[in-house]
Amino acid sequence: STDSKLFKTVREKNSLCYYISAGVMRLENIMIISLGIDKSNYKKAISLIKKEVKNMQEGNFLDDEINNGKTTYKCGIKAIYDNQDNIVSTYMTNNYLGYDSIEEKIKNIDKVTKESIINFSKKIHLDTIYFLEGENND
Repeated sequence: STDSKLFKTVREKNSLCYYISAGVMRLENIMIISLGIDKSNYKKAISLIKKEVKNMQEGNFLDDEINNGKTTYKCGIKAIYDNQDNIVSTYMTNNYLGYDSIEEKIKNIDKVTKESIINFSKKIHLDTIYFLEGENND
């Protein structure tokens, strides 16, 4: 979201990307951070992302940022109820893969602490970087 550390640092403070997002692929046990940048901003953007991960590992973030993240995430989950296809898809995924229900997810989000974020972030390590580019810098 626009409240995220990556968004604020890489996009707003340094104007290095058009978009930036992070998401977890639960089945694969991986986190993907993706962003749209000019080729000339590649090294600086990667450096800032690594710095933000390190800041998280060291606990350099505020309780307000945690609360904003929780609110954003819970709103996104609740938005599933706004579309019948999302409701059915979520129910099927939860049922077949044993994922938590929407209500359980919200309860679990409320249980997240600064310590749990720090512990989780220490499991993050860089594995692969890939850069998609067009011909003639298009």
